[in-house]
Amino acid sequence: MNFAGFLELHARSNPHRLALADNRCRLSFAEFDDLASRFAEAMAELGLVRGDRVGIFLPNRVEVAIVLLGCMKAGYLPVPFNSRLRGDDLTRVVGHSDPACIVTTAAALPEFIFTRARSVLTVDEEQRTGGFWTALERMTGHYPSIGVQAGEPANLLYTSGTTATPKAAIHTHGMRIAIAGAMADSFRLSQTDIALAVSPLFHTSGMSVLSNAIFVGCPCIMVEKWDLDDFLRVVESERVTFMHMIATLIVDVATADEVRFAQLTHRMRMTWGGGHKVDPAVLEQFEQRMGGVLLQGYSRTEGGLTYNRLPPMERRFDHNGYENFNSSRVAIFDPDTHAPVPVGETGLIAVQGDGVSPGYWDGDFVRRPKLIDNVWQPTGDIGFLDDAGALHFIGRLDYMIKTGGENVFPSEVEAVLLALDQVTDAVVVGIDDTRFGQRVCAIVVPSRAGASADEIITACRRSLSGFKIPKTILFQDHLPRLGNSKVDIKACVALVEASLEPHPDASSRRNTPSVRDGVAQ
Repeated sequence: MNFAGFLELHARSNPHRLALADNRCRLSFAEFDDLASRFAEAMAELGLVRGDRVGIFLPNRVEVAIVLLGCMKAGYLPVPFNSRLRGDDLTRVVGHSDPACIVTTAAALPEFIFTRARSVLTVDEEQRTGGFWTALERMTGHYPSIGVQAGEPANLLYTSGTTATPKAAIHTHGMRIAIAGAMADSFRLSQTDIALAVSPLFHTSGMSVLSNAIFVGCPCIMVEKWDLDDFLRVVESERVTFMHMIATLIVDVATADEVRFAQLTHRMRMTWGGGHKVDPAVLEQFEQRMGGVLLQGYSRTEGGLTYNRLPPMERRFDHNGYENFNSSRVAIFDPDTHAPVPVGETGLIAVQGDGVSPGYWDGDFVRRPKLIDNVWQPTGDIGFLDDAGALHFIGRLDYMIKTGGENVFPSEVEAVLLALDQVTDAVVVGIDDTRFGQRVCAIVVPSRAGASADEIITACRRSLSGFKIPKTILFQDHLPRLGNSKVDIKACVALVEASLEPHPDASSRRNTPSVRDGVAQ
């Protein structure tokens, strides 16, 4: 089934209900469907054929949804690009996906002078203006969605590229339906809900917010950029009931001045989110300010998800929730032998099911991950399942630090650091060390001037084994982050490496604390 069929269904059954809104434009389901059909028609007139890619380089605006659903109707592959990319980073993903058409803002048009696309359609700042809208005006709006099978591609979505070049994960129509159906089931979504897309639509979570709204037939309100006061105004005025938020924004809400929430009378029903580890007290403060429950989970661009249960008494902050069989299954395997591991034992997280991508698009072929037992797709993540079946995500397998024959999971060390009063944010990485293989290093954002590496190391000794304690601590004002707000691990490693004093003989390094700027300024 074509995922765009859900839009057509709601356009028939509830044509005048609000479907999409941003700070420039509001569209009913009938208008949304008509414009998506017009876009499909415009691409056909341009000469696109089934399987051609259409690039989207826009912030969260209604035009993103129009392009996504218009492409799905006709069998083209929409490709949302990270709208924060510039220069070579943008050139790489555009060159890789080779779009036949690109939709972008007029201001960003110079970024695409290199493109081989047949057409670049622009969206102006004023509503319904620009070449994009001019092209749609000339169309009839009669373009019912084509028939597709569940395994056919619906869109491409680039991974975040935390440690490597982003890959174009294939989202099939069946995957879109399975994930939206699982979330609708887990979160008890309905047409009475109102969704808020704070997370960008080039990210899997932002895409899920929009897909969930289309699946159940409720409005989706889009926030173009993060501003706390504007966010609170939208939540209040639109009566938002559910949303996704990354950990960075959750912290912003929980730690802002209380007076900014004085006029907020509307209460959220639920928020789901994730990202870096956050003190549970901060998460509880978020719930108190926004209302409803905050549900942590596990998800990835390639699919496979778990989420905490909706009832407030069942939600937990010490694990990442449970499987929903409507989307995917989760299992844990030994990283080396690929044998199943017992309950409670840490290993490689693997997923399988309708809500899992078949692989990565790479021109004329699909790169499919090598499956475990011809069924389970390894995620590259490490974790374990407890006795109740809840998943505990620990970190990336390729982030695991091997030092002196011992394995150190950065997330375990980060959790200890983040619990310290003198630490606001932290990341732990492994740096090459001739004698020990790797040394454990931390970049710390201090909560106050005068925080010292010695006091942090002393505090760590109360909770960590000696081999897990950071041997190098670097103080910074903030952590380097990617466009999707994830910590940029490659940049963090480079920062630590640059901070270390050069050693004429690397073999002379000792596995003892080495600190740059040992006292926070």
